Amino acid sequence: MTELHVIPDEYTAAWRVCRSDTAAPLSQHTNATEAELAAQAWAERFAAERIVVYDCYHRTRELAPSITAMRARTQVARPRKRTGVSAGVHHTADEARAPQR
Repeated sequence: MTELHVIPDEYTAAWRVCRSDTAAPLSQHTNATEAELAAQAWAERFAAERIVVYDCYHRTRELAPSITAMRARTQVARPRKRTGVSAGVHHTADEARAPQR
C-alpha cells in the first residue's frame, strides 16, 4: 500500500511531502495548505491509497484523496456494462434505456 505523508520540519518551518518507502522528500513547501495540495497531486501520480498529515504536535489526520483520483478509481472499479453483445450490437446501458422508434 502506497502512503504519502505531509510532515512539518521543526527546524526550517517548512512542510515536506514524503512517500512511506523513501527517505527523500518528494517536495517541500512554505505552508501546510500548499503541502496538502501537492500531496493530493502526488497521490494521483503514484496511485496512493492514503495521505497522512502530521501537525506540529505530531498528531495525525487522514487527508481525503482528490476528486479526480476518486473518480478515476470508481471508473476502474465499475466498467460500463454493455447490452446486446450476443447479437453483435454494442450499446452502452444508457443507450439501451433510450426509447426505440
